[in-house]
Amino acid sequence: MRFPIVLAAALAAFAGGACAAETYESYDAFYVARPGAVFGDAIKSKPGVAYSSPGEQGVYTELRAILEGRAVNITLAGNRITIDGKTYRYASAATFPGEHPSNIYPLTADVFLAGRTSAHPAVLCLQGGSNGSGESDRYTQIYLLINPLAPKRKVTFPHLPSLLSSCRAVLETKDGKLAFPKNSYLLDDAQESRVGLLVSYYAFEDRRFAPVRNEIRLRFTHPEVPFQFSIQDK
Repeated sequence: MRFPIVLAAALAAFAGGACAAETYESYDAFYVARPGAVFGDAIKSKPGVAYSSPGEQGVYTELRAILEGRAVNITLAGNRITIDGKTYRYASAATFPGEHPSNIYPLTADVFLAGRTSAHPAVLCLQGGSNGSGESDRYTQIYLLINPLAPKRKVTFPHLPSLLSSCRAVLETKDGKLAFPKNSYLLDDAQESRVGLLVSYYAFEDRRFAPVRNEIRLRFTHPEVPFQFSIQDK
């Protein structure tokens, strides 16, 4: 008579495992799994290759890519990006409230491209690291160029929230908006430990950041360690 009991326990364990939340160890893996993710792989570049110009401080890197059938030349310097001769300084980007645009060390930079859809124009996304200490590895400088092939006056250039984010976090909503997350920590009941992340999505419309109705709660596997997590049920 023990066989039915053992079988029932095994089936229960299997069902519990099947329903267990998926654990992520990469935010990029989490972001690309979201419906509507805009960007895939970054443009390939020559690793470790940088250039300098006489009389100018710092170094820069160069990329070449095809966007909507057109060859584009991209130059990344510490304080600016140039695409086909049009220069955008990071300090001039529209900034999310409470955020601060920073320079990007060119050798840490990645560039992503996505062509136009029926709802939005082509998009370029730049991400990279900046100087910092402490928890600087949790912050990524991210800039969007919306409609980068258009005349400069028609290009939108926002700086996106940086905590545990990525260009791969940009997604297209069901109503065609380009949305991106503003992440904030979730605390335990005693308000002492960071135990998760609230992923709140925004769109940049009419020169302002507007919330969209899309939030996800992530639960860290271990408090204060945000690099292993799962999606928390509402």
